[in-house]
Amino acid sequence: MENNTEELSFENEFHKEHIGLTRKKALILVAVLVVVIAAITVVSVWLLPKPSGLPQFSEVMTSNREAYLHPQYGSVDWVEIHNPTDADIDLSGYGFTNDLKHHQFRYRFPEGTILKPGEYLVLYCTGGTEQSDSDPFCTGFNLSRDGEKLFLVTPMKVEADELAVPMLETDTAYARTENGDFQVTEYPTPGEVNRFE
Repeated sequence: MENNTEELSFENEFHKEHIGLTRKKALILVAVLVVVIAAITVVSVWLLPKPSGLPQFSEVMTSNREAYLHPQYGSVDWVEIHNPTDADIDLSGYGFTNDLKHHQFRYRFPEGTILKPGEYLVLYCTGGTEQSDSDPFCTGFNLSRDGEKLFLVTPMKVEADELAVPMLETDTAYARTENGDFQVTEYPTPGEVNRFE
């Protein structure tokens, strides 16, 4: 009788230990799978080519005094978006941000925002003013005159364009040239073809 009791006790301990090991293995397997899936996702997004027909940054002013006056907000920072393609671009749900890590959609383009071929769109970057139906192109945040990175993001969270803006003097803009590079200009042209002299 004692032998049977000892055998049952041993079997119970064995089963408990076996179940414990099985659970540990399952948890380790799940953790490994999560890490592998995350790594594959990151690599896939990194290697994924950007879709064609994307809008791009065309001109930026981060210290505006007299170059452009908004009818409601006065002297505001501004960013110009351009459609360089020969087809309409629907900006509905696109995001604009200067903080890609934490706020990919700090500003969202309103539904139905269509940028025609060759057309320019100006965003007004002024802090303390929320985006509203009366002024849907006011971002609600300022830009830094000391320089920063700006990002355009598609609704699928793919970067459409990014721009590293340097420190700019008051009333000077950072604009895209015909060959695609950017340079400082003293002839800002919000909403129009860029000018350098």
